[in-house]
Amino acid sequence: MNLHSGSLVVVLLTLSACGGSLSSADEAAALEKGAAITDASFQALSEKLQQAMKQGGPAHAVDFCSLNAQAMVDSLSSAHGASIRRTSDRIRNPHDAPVKGEAAVLRQMLTEWEKENRMTDVPARVELEGDSLAYYRPIFINSPACLKCHGMPGSTLDSSALAVISERYKEDRATGYALNELRGMWSVRWQR
Repeated sequence: MNLHSGSLVVVLLTLSACGGSLSSADEAAALEKGAAITDASFQALSEKLQQAMKQGGPAHAVDFCSLNAQAMVDSLSSAHGASIRRTSDRIRNPHDAPVKGEAAVLRQMLTEWEKENRMTDVPARVELEGDSLAYYRPIFINSPACLKCHGMPGSTLDSSALAVISERYKEDRATGYALNELRGMWSVRWQR
């Protein structure tokens, strides 16, 4: 997963239903805060996942994620005073299905990614939602290690990981990816 999706300079700012907007300084600060939160969250999750992979391979990593990832994200949310989520159009865990606002942003990111010939330069963005800010950042498959749990069955997807995925996630749709594909997005919200 690559959290660095190219330039964060280009930003889509959506106005809230009540017509408010962010100043340039507030927008820049929100982008910086969102990037810091997602960087820290990615690093924390990635470190634990890499440890699980070293301890027992891809199957153990899937098992670890199924048992621990949500609690880790909840803990990170508390530590950062924000609601942190990962979502996708092809979810593994039903808990990660897009919620209000996320589905439209995710579709927009997927459209941009396709339009840019599947390049990993889809920008992060900030939206003002009433008295809260929502930060969205794309997640890319940027490493062959990601493919061991999210790759092509019969090819890059590890067969032992697939067995655990099939057991834990009966309706899994989070496989079949290739390197540099848009896997989903981070969704972070905090009070303004």
